[in-house]
Amino acid sequence: MATAPKIGLAWLVRLRWLAIAGQLVIVGMAELALSVSLPLSLTAGLISVTALSNLGLTAWLRNAEPSARALVAVLLLDVTTLTGLLLTAGGPSNPFSVFYLVHVALAALLLAPRSAWLVAGLTSLAFAALFVLPSHTIDPHAMHMYHGASNMHLQGMWLAYSLAAGFVVHFVSRVASALQAREHELFELQRSAVRRERLASLSTLAAGAAHELGTPLSTIALVAKELEHALSKGATGADALLPDVRLIRQEVERCREILQQMAARAGEGAGEMLAQVSVRGVERDLSEALGSGAGKLAFEREGELSELVAPKQLLVQVLVNLVRNAFDAQAETGSTDPVRVLTRLDVNRAAFEIFDSGPGIPAHAVARIGEPFFTTKAAGHGLGLGVFLARAFAEKMGGELTLAARPGGGTVARLTVPRDMLKRWSPL
Repeated sequence: MATAPKIGLAWLVRLRWLAIAGQLVIVGMAELALSVSLPLSLTAGLISVTALSNLGLTAWLRNAEPSARALVAVLLLDVTTLTGLLLTAGGPSNPFSVFYLVHVALAALLLAPRSAWLVAGLTSLAFAALFVLPSHTIDPHAMHMYHGASNMHLQGMWLAYSLAAGFVVHFVSRVASALQAREHELFELQRSAVRRERLASLSTLAAGAAHELGTPLSTIALVAKELEHALSKGATGADALLPDVRLIRQEVERCREILQQMAARAGEGAGEMLAQVSVRGVERDLSEALGSGAGKLAFEREGELSELVAPKQLLVQVLVNLVRNAFDAQAETGSTDPVRVLTRLDVNRAAFEIFDSGPGIPAHAVARIGEPFFTTKAAGHGLGLGVFLARAFAEKMGGELTLAARPGGGTVARLTVPRDMLKRWSPL
């Protein structure tokens, strides 16, 4: 990502090329149209200094990361060359001295206050030097103006002001826009980094839970087994206790399996390979993962393409989370309509849309949907991680997840990703 000094210096290079072109035009008009005699060798030398330094800056910016000091140095060089050009064409009486303000405006925009004040002070000293240093005086009689010299000077001041104002407005607004875009990009990167950090924390939590709870669950299983063995040979009334003991063992085994799945999924994003998968295969795996809930689904497709490159297990898990959210939403309203899963594939993108007929997203919750541990469900019915994990998956793949209200009620969750996710795959 380009730094603020690099963005500013890149725009300053463009400004200097325009300034060089303008200086050549003005010198040409003065010599040819107004018959003003100028020290052309000195003028050409000063313009050449700006041109050569600009060529060097252009080459340097391709690989370098300049600091604010480079900006200060370039601005001070330009103030010096502008002072020299003004001395070759009238000194303090030259109306183009207003262009000192362009450098002050750029310094105020691109530099820290101390450096900006430094540039402003030096431009003031440079302007004052025009009254002291020897300059090439322009004879008004050489321009055949005679008594119109004052009027011509005023017109020149107007032209110089208009050009300077145009330069300031155009370049300052463009540089400001570039800096705002950079700030927005930084904000998005920071937000993405926070989400990745939270996702990594969740993965660590799952692995830690599997590690910490594995030992006590093993102990419980062992004790339950011994109890079962003793009761199977023991006292009167043991037959009544055996079903309960066996149920304890079954539930312990079930907890162990769940924790093993959590531990496995903690590293699933980094270990799963991408492969070419079919939409039909995704739909089949989604139905299997939902079990009996698959009967409440209605699959639809649009487009002629039917394959994409993706981490299949992750994609299916994300869709399972979104579909289960749709089931829960419809349960709130008692709707018996099937949840529609519409797949759209084109050359570049793959979109999966899940439509439900639930109550929709409350207005107060729209801004927070997707935050970890935030949910609109009743207590004990969800942790608020499904949408968060789905959005993290979409952003990692270079896509997006959006949730929007449906006309007539309900919500549509739209997961959009590249059809070839290999181009954006980056392990967590």
